[in-house]
Amino acid sequence: MIENETNNFITILTFYYAHEVAIVRSRLEAEGIECNIVDELTVQVNPLYSNAIGGVKLQVRENDAKQAIEILKESGYLTEENLKKPNFKVISFFDKYTSKIPFLKEMRFEIRVMIIVTVLVGIISILTVLLNADNSF
Repeated sequence: MIENETNNFITILTFYYAHEVAIVRSRLEAEGIECNIVDELTVQVNPLYSNAIGGVKLQVRENDAKQAIEILKESGYLTEENLKKPNFKVISFFDKYTSKIPFLKEMRFEIRVMIIVTVLVGIISILTVLLNADNSF
């Protein structure tokens, strides 16, 4: 079966907390727009993960996106400021170079970040211990 491109879900709005998406989702579903919520349960289990995973994502089908955006603008849930694409040069740079590392390239971006940070913290810890060990003699 060939999947129609307009049936793909796209993210139109993100939220820091899972409870924030409920009203907006209800508003869109009342208008007959099918919604998909991504990472809702992850943020419910641990709200501190919200920033790390990009928040709770409200998704609609591509062919419903324009109508959903208009509804959200009319309702005051979406402003022009929300629609601006953020500039993520550091993230793009990090993604570009870590995706070339053989054992990391198959992993999700978030996992690559955690592995690199863990390795860097480990190296710094080892260097700190070694430098302090030299000073104690």
